[in-house]
Amino acid sequence: MIASLLAAAAVSLVPAPSQQAQPAMTQIKDTTPQIAEAILSCMVKRDGGLTACSVQSETPAELGVGQAALSMASQFQVDLMGPDGKSRAGSFIDVPVRIRIR
Repeated sequence: MIASLLAAAAVSLVPAPSQQAQPAMTQIKDTTPQIAEAILSCMVKRDGGLTACSVQSETPAELGVGQAALSMASQFQVDLMGPDGKSRAGSFIDVPVRIRIR
């Protein structure tokens, strides 16, 4: 049912053709969101914030998602305790960032 509602919402209504003019056909663009990803390497501060971040990889490269992730990194907060029970403060971690682009 949701798929049929989405399909109905994506279709624009075109008036019935009159005898004088034929309406132009319109093409609907694909609105599927694109996923862009970046991997940052950042140092964990004592308060769980991140500092000294750098972009390790980004896909697709031409969208600038690495730079966008860097600009947001100061707002990220991580758990100070790692899976091994040791503090992460002062160590570097990899931070994956996924951005959905419409």
